[in-house]
Amino acid sequence: MKKGISPLIASVLLIALVIGVAGIYSGWFSNFIKSITAMIGTHEDIRIKCTYGDIYLRNLVYNSTIGNLTGEIENTDIIPLGNIDLEIFYNNATKEDKDLNMELNPGEKDVFNIAIGSNHQKVRVVTNCSNVVDEVDIGYISQV
Repeated sequence: MKKGISPLIASVLLIALVIGVAGIYSGWFSNFIKSITAMIGTHEDIRIKCTYGDIYLRNLVYNSTIGNLTGEIENTDIIPLGNIDLEIFYNNATKEDKDLNMELNPGEKDVFNIAIGSNHQKVRVVTNCSNVVDEVDIGYISQV
């Protein structure tokens, strides 16, 4: 005589177990998908907006007597840019970040005057849009 449950009851119990587990995870999975979709949508909106941004460094002058770099930064496209900072790259492979606390509307320009070291190699301006940058090598920086 065989003892145990019939294959029909075992199948029903297995299906019920799978449906129960799926029901528990469906609420979590639904919320997870909604949050990921919202996050991706926000990043895409920023990326699309940032394609209309451009920035330009010009008239850079390094005064070796006092160790100051002066120049202009211009927003040359159609969206406002913020979080504008300078990155100074040196010959010894180090980088110094200079917070300019600057925002520029389309077509607007501003000047800066910062203290930097004498062994600089290049200067880069960065913005709140990761793809909107401009970079100038030492050959394009006037020395006085």
